[in-house]
Amino acid sequence: MLIKAVPYSKQNINSKDIRSVKKVLKSEYLTTGPEVKKFENVISKFVKSKYSISTNSATSALHIACLSFGLKKKDIVWTSSISFVASANCAKYCGSSVDFLDINNETFNIDIDKLKKKLIKAKKNNKLPKILIPVHLAGSPCDMKSIYNLSKKYKFKIIEDASHAIGSKYLNTNIGSCKYSDITVFSFHPVKMITTCEGGVATTNNLKIYKKLKIFREHGIVREKKNFIFSSKIDTHYEQQYLGYNYRLSDVHAALGTSQLKRLKKFIKIRNKIKNTYLRELKNYPIKFQKILPNTTCSYHLLLVNVN
Repeated sequence: MLIKAVPYSKQNINSKDIRSVKKVLKSEYLTTGPEVKKFENVISKFVKSKYSISTNSATSALHIACLSFGLKKKDIVWTSSISFVASANCAKYCGSSVDFLDINNETFNIDIDKLKKKLIKAKKNNKLPKILIPVHLAGSPCDMKSIYNLSKKYKFKIIEDASHAIGSKYLNTNIGSCKYSDITVFSFHPVKMITTCEGGVATTNNLKIYKKLKIFREHGIVREKKNFIFSSKIDTHYEQQYLGYNYRLSDVHAALGTSQLKRLKKFIKIRNKIKNTYLRELKNYPIKFQKILPNTTCSYHLLLVNVN
């Protein structure tokens, strides 16, 4: 007898989503075109960041985020011990080493007290991280203000892995606004709050970082002649300045994302309703739920539990 697996989540596609995709399929562009730029703009407007760069996955976005800081073999990246493999793999792609941070037993996110102790020890041993990647596990925001303050003291960059957290808020600020980080990365896999089939976005408020993210996403190529850095007597259409990648999102995927974003608040409301049902029905059982920090809003990509 075959047992059918029950997915923990799946996409919600309506007729408007389908129409938006069909419209692109009948248009001039299928790859990176006007719909991609539109999607990036609506993401920035939603999270209140200055810039957004779409990619074919959140993994790709994490990779080019690391590249934008010049991450190399000798460098160290710290991230949460509880996450998907991409939070660490993005550093390994650059040849750097990865170290993991303990989580708080209540929030399931990076333990700030243990982070402070680890930074003190790392400074003594001259092994401070170049980048720290906090993970907003299940959509529950980390204590970003504390992490940001530590970054100023210990001089590390912050890439928020917000793959679970589109629509979440921290201290009344949208995750993705980069108020307390350099870059934030979102995932739009079908199990997430909204989907582009596969896809991701990196947001930032730094123009220099934005330009580097864009270059690394597009083969390391620059097309604006005013930004060429190599002298050449040949009139050329573009200049390759880095070893980049083809991490672009297509217009088809972007159109779906733009359509889905219009229903994000509705999706989060539904997830919160499901969460409340679980809390009510399981309140008399020895189950410990993830603690959400005060003055934060969780998108509830997952509802995490701790059992003995």
